[in-house]
Amino acid sequence: MKTKREEKTELIVFPSQEEMCQKAAAEIIDSLKENSRQLLCIAAGHTSLGVFRELVRRFRAGEMDLSEASFVAMDEWTGMDAATEGSCGWLLETEFLSKVDYPADRVFLWDGKAQDQARECERAADFIRKNSRYGTIDHLVLGVGMNGHLALNEPGTGLDERAHVAALDAITADVGQKYFKKATALGAGLTLGLADFREARRSVLMISGEKKRDICRKIRDASCFQADLPATAVYEFENASIYCDKAAADD
Repeated sequence: MKTKREEKTELIVFPSQEEMCQKAAAEIIDSLKENSRQLLCIAAGHTSLGVFRELVRRFRAGEMDLSEASFVAMDEWTGMDAATEGSCGWLLETEFLSKVDYPADRVFLWDGKAQDQARECERAADFIRKNSRYGTIDHLVLGVGMNGHLALNEPGTGLDERAHVAALDAITADVGQKYFKKATALGAGLTLGLADFREARRSVLMISGEKKRDICRKIRDASCFQADLPATAVYEFENASIYCDKAAADD
């Protein structure tokens, strides 16, 4: 009997992180050729940096057209916005968006400083509905946290959760310090939900590096969604792949 993973979610191990990122970027470019109105969503994390570099390189070479595409950010720390160095929005702007001439009116970056956080979640949902031909994310590239979170969907998050305010797991708050030059209080965040990701027309979960070896093994050993390991939601997606580099995949 086939598991959900065997039916819907392929797992590919790449010799290096660079090759994994090149493949993920090439898929995005191919999807843009098929549908120029793609709504892209790429994680603001270290695993994505190779994807951003490859997309910028190919954009500058004239191989990628973003003139009709849109971009929605996955998440943001509360109390921060794109002007806050180290924030999710700041990373997306500095590493990708500002280098590929994305029109500001077709980019959604969370305002983690918003007084009305529920309205900010509604604003994210509205942006997705209005900026995709199908009303969903078209191409999704996820990373995974050390505790198995997707974006800021922390352990215990349900599959039906939409954009929401998330209380951060202690591991997330600790690991998140790597994005900042000095110790920063991280207690909560704004994030798209697993239900938003599950509706994406194409999804790739990338896992890289020796530090992610244990979480990679746990995800690979699973065959269906487990709430204590949010990354296993990928097994519920209709068109998804898990990309690992050799360093993460080696047991």
